[in-house]
Amino acid sequence: MKVYCNSKEKMINIVCRMVLIILVGWFLLFLFQLLRWTNSINVNVDLGTQIRPIAWSSVKKVLTIQWVELIGYSLSTIILIFLSSKFMTNCLGKLDIKRIFNQHNIKLLWGITLADFFFEFFSLNIDILFGLREIQFSSGTIISPLLFLIMTLMYEVAVSVTEENELTI
Repeated sequence: MKVYCNSKEKMINIVCRMVLIILVGWFLLFLFQLLRWTNSINVNVDLGTQIRPIAWSSVKKVLTIQWVELIGYSLSTIILIFLSSKFMTNCLGKLDIKRIFNQHNIKLLWGITLADFFFEFFSLNIDILFGLREIQFSSGTIISPLLFLIMTLMYEVAVSVTEENELTI
């Protein structure tokens, strides 16, 4: 059993574990969506309109857009879950502040920021798979990635300050 030096380390540990549990749940929901969309399983649940078979179009251009939407949503979801999980496990394994703030985590945060932009765009347009024939773009598509961008830039500053402090000592 690991002994924690202070309550902040314990809080980070708990939060990281909770986030990892949420990410596993998100991944399971995504798999359930894919199985339902492809009609691999025929379970009716009242969890919203996004968990039903895809209404494939007979028009070739619309069908192409639907495939781009499906692939884009799937890839951005998987990449976002993977990078977020990797970041959380890195933080969980390195509860020492000198090791949490490192260059590898900066790269993960930049990846999360980029993946979140695509995830927000494709999840906003998920109704294309179910018959909607317009591509949407809203402020929500920009706000979440913008918040990740600010956090990533602040994290970069923290890394440079930590590296600078290590050189001074």
